[in-house]
Amino acid sequence: MPVKIKRVYDEPDKADGLRVLVDRLWPRGLAKDKARVDLWAKDVAPSGELRKWFAHREDRWEDFQRRYRAELAENAALDELCARNEKHTVTLLYAARDECINHARVLAAVIAERSGRHAETDQPDEGAMEVSSPPCFLHELDPAWLETERRDDSGETADRESNDQPSHKKTGRSQ
Repeated sequence: MPVKIKRVYDEPDKADGLRVLVDRLWPRGLAKDKARVDLWAKDVAPSGELRKWFAHREDRWEDFQRRYRAELAENAALDELCARNEKHTVTLLYAARDECINHARVLAAVIAERSGRHAETDQPDEGAMEVSSPPCFLHELDPAWLETERRDDSGETADRESNDQPSHKKTGRSQ
């Protein structure tokens, strides 16, 4: 059966099949009775250490994928999730704001690879996945065009954030 991904805050759909929350922490501001989650598989989520290190920083995305795949290779809970996917359409639910750079995409790709099928996602991963969503192309655009880079008087790119602070470009929040 197909494996899909979806934000847990999005409206449930009958086509979702088995709705599995794959975050280690319960989503903020979401009551358990409103979430319509069939299974909370927090053991397949990235470790707390990896999650905190990643902080949804785009510059860490490739390394995050490699590290998370290494964690999943030794994860018994993944086998159970793959077995459920053999019998049901599974929708992996995540709370991250970024629809393109999040652990659910990696997890969907791993489940699809194990089952020999294609995950229904819209972000390319190290496994061959198709891109179909315009927001997922943003990381490929010139940052200067998006005005996400600052230039100093000489025209050089100015360091906008410290190396250890997460980016808040999408929300407009400042540190």
